[in-house]
Amino acid sequence: MSKSGGDIKETEYEKELAKVYAEEWAYYQDSIVPFENMVIDDAKEANDESVYSDIAESANLGSQKAFTNARTNTATNLAASGVNPNSGKFKGTLSDLSDKQSVVSSDTTARSQVAGQERYIDKMSNVMAMGQGQSQEATATLTDIAQSSQRKAFNDANISQQQSDNLLGAAGAIAGAGASYYKNQPAVDANNANTITYNATNNTNLNYDNAFETGQTSATRYT
Repeated sequence: MSKSGGDIKETEYEKELAKVYAEEWAYYQDSIVPFENMVIDDAKEANDESVYSDIAESANLGSQKAFTNARTNTATNLAASGVNPNSGKFKGTLSDLSDKQSVVSSDTTARSQVAGQERYIDKMSNVMAMGQGQSQEATATLTDIAQSSQRKAFNDANISQQQSDNLLGAAGAIAGAGASYYKNQPAVDANNANTITYNATNNTNLNYDNAFETGQTSATRYT
């Protein structure tokens, strides 16, 4: 028959095991929990409205700086090409850059906001990984996001400036080709018998003598 009643005493092994668990729990509470709380707080702050405002401001500043440089360079190129600063072409080209800046600024801000949301998700994933005893992954910093948005803004501004410069160069090439064509045309000699002059009033040729090939008779002069 089995014995009933009475308390079951812990063995020495169980006592030592409980002691080890207690020490580990105390270490966890004193050393790990504060770190976990820091990670959790950091993740929560990553989704704060002020963070997204800072990201947007940084992106806008990057776009403004990039396109300010682009407008300055374009204005210099226009002036060097002889375009009057008061002309419609000069003002229109700079106005086009301003329009492109608005588009690029909106796009860059939107992209940086998305990057901020991805940063928050990555941080929360690290909180979950930490709770499961898994390793954490590196997450983007606000500096990383700012630098990325500024690189894109400068790249877009440079492309816009190159497009303006290409249009300016194409227009100059066409004008130069036209000037070169007329410059290289032979001079018209009014006294040359083979020159045909035109009278727009009565639709008649005023000087048509000797205009035919050799051996033909001279054309009759009309008045």
